[in-house]
Amino acid sequence: MGTGKSYWGKQWGEAYGLAFYDLDEEIEKIERLKVSQIFDTKGEAYFRKKEKEVLHSFFQKDNFILSCGGGTPCFFNNMNRMNEKGVTIYLKTNVDELVNRLTLEKETRPLIKGLTDGTLKNYISEKLNDREPFYSKAVYHFNTAYLSNDNFKKIVRQYA
Repeated sequence: MGTGKSYWGKQWGEAYGLAFYDLDEEIEKIERLKVSQIFDTKGEAYFRKKEKEVLHSFFQKDNFILSCGGGTPCFFNNMNRMNEKGVTIYLKTNVDELVNRLTLEKETRPLIKGLTDGTLKNYISEKLNDREPFYSKAVYHFNTAYLSNDNFKKIVRQYA
């Protein structure tokens, strides 16, 4: 959450001529509700099952980039399945940077909605610690402190 998955996914998609999809947006299209509304009305368990279903529908496709929510790799063996079906990238961002990015977005993100600024940092730290075993299984790890548009161009040249 807040690492720039959608931003960088779109950049990589454009650079490599690949279709870009955002898993949350795909779920919203199907459900005709925002993710926050799904959490509020149907609960997280329902959302995670729908997330798995939509994620697995992408396993039939080729040549695309899919930005997944921060919790996606942590449920239903999703990370192992994503690694079997494609190449995964972990955009690693430090806690202080995530707090800066997410403070203004709290009300639109169901898992942090209603948290005070004081509890946000602790929540993010705990989530990262809990999720690290899943995230660490990604094929590539990029520290977002070093990702910039200029560095992105170098990465594209290196991996093209």
